[in-house]
Amino acid sequence: MRVMKVKIWNEQGFTFLESIFQLMIFILFANISLLLIFWFREIITLEKMTEEVNWELFIYDLNQYNERTLTGKLNSSTSLQLELIDEADRYFIFDRSEFHIRKRSNLGGNEILLPYVDLWSLTVDGNELLVKVVMRDGKRRERRLVMPLADE
Repeated sequence: MRVMKVKIWNEQGFTFLESIFQLMIFILFANISLLLIFWFREIITLEKMTEEVNWELFIYDLNQYNERTLTGKLNSSTSLQLELIDEADRYFIFDRSEFHIRKRSNLGGNEILLPYVDLWSLTVDGNELLVKVVMRDGKRRERRLVMPLADE
């Protein structure tokens, strides 16, 4: 019986050139992963800033309606009705719809003022309105506003 010997080339392991090539691939993947980590941090920071800006714009909008309001009424702990000075037959209702706080008009139309809200509550203390909001990330925000609310 004849035994066949197969000669295996390169039984010594990796060559220097193969090692350099693998090292370059490892460095490339390391750089890409670092870029992705920094990119995700930027996205998270931007999202937090967006939620903060949305909250401040919501409060700004409420203050703008406050300046033009003749009277206001708290319909429930989650619904506020404001009647405008310059438009006696028009009033706005601020309430929560699904995951957003919206402004509705008695003449029709909806506008989202604050997106992605889990909970919101309104409390009246004299002529001050305490607005409390829990955002989708669990962050709690609150602000006191002086509003012309009708005596109940």
